[in-house]
Amino acid sequence: MDTERSAEATVEVGVDPATAFRVFTEEIGSWWVPGPINFFDAPRATGMAVEPSVGGRVLELYGDEPPLVIATVTAWEPGSRVVYRGVVDDTETVVTFSAIEHGTCVRVHQRALPGALRVFLFWPNVTGWFASYAAAPRADTQENLT
Repeated sequence: MDTERSAEATVEVGVDPATAFRVFTEEIGSWWVPGPINFFDAPRATGMAVEPSVGGRVLELYGDEPPLVIATVTAWEPGSRVVYRGVVDDTETVVTFSAIEHGTCVRVHQRALPGALRVFLFWPNVTGWFASYAAAPRADTQENLT
C-alpha cells in the first residue's frame, strides 16, 4: 500500500451500525457541507448522493443538469461496509461501520491505487460533518449518545 498517499479518519456516533450506514450513504446530501472547496464544481453543485448498490455511483448533483460521477460503489454491505472506487481520481475509499458499546465506530480509509496519477484525499476530511449530523437527535432512530 502507498502509505504516503493515503488518509484515514475514525469517528464514533451514537447510533447502531445499520443506522450509521444508512445516514452515511442515503443522507449524504443532508450532512455534506456546501462550500467552495467541498465540491468539484461548487458554483453549480446542489448536493451529493450515493446510489445504493454495487455498481451505484457517488454523485455531485447539479439540479436538473447531469451529475458529476465522483466514484463507483464496489462493495455494498449495509451496516458493515461500503467501498468506493474513484472516477475523478485514482483512489479507493473503504468505509467500515463497527458496533461499539454506545453506538458505532465509523472508519474511513482512502488510498491511492497502484500507479495513481490523480489523488484527491478528501473522504477522511468529511467524517466530522457526518459525525455532527449523526449526533443530532433523530425521530427515526434510537437515542443518540454522542
